[in-house]
Amino acid sequence: MNNNTKTVALVIVGAALMAMLAFFFKDNLAPAVQCDDGMRNPVNIDNFTTKYWPNSAEFETNIAEKGKLSEKLDPTQLQAVSDASQQANKFRKFVVAGFNSCSITKLQYAEFGSRFQQLDNLSRRIDSLAAVPNPTDSDKAGLTRLIDEYVAFSQQLVKSSKNR
Repeated sequence: MNNNTKTVALVIVGAALMAMLAFFFKDNLAPAVQCDDGMRNPVNIDNFTTKYWPNSAEFETNIAEKGKLSEKLDPTQLQAVSDASQQANKFRKFVVAGFNSCSITKLQYAEFGSRFQQLDNLSRRIDSLAAVPNPTDSDKAGLTRLIDEYVAFSQQLVKSSKNR
């Protein structure tokens, strides 16, 4: 290899390495924002979901027509849990946008994150009960109770934000 070939190869490898680093650390490249409660790095919606509500995509799939929940719930329950999930999803976007624009404090963000983790836990329990192949009456009652709890908690989450 001559010097020109080595130089070109090094430039290509360096550019590829820089591109990979930029891709993997793109969320850290966003400029920090000064808010009343201090500096903060903007939050990416995907990072919020991964941290606080990782089961959301699977749960939404299970609510869909061919999901395992649709077979176990009456249409009214299915519609209620579907609406609650959509409402929580919209609210998640509101929380991230609010945090990034300094309209939600760090403390409020942490509180909402904790509540989304509770929703995530409820959705996992619902999925677990829905996966039982031959549910007993007790399993069916438990599933109904969890669905009602999920719907109520989702509604409470949105209402609590309006009181702030």
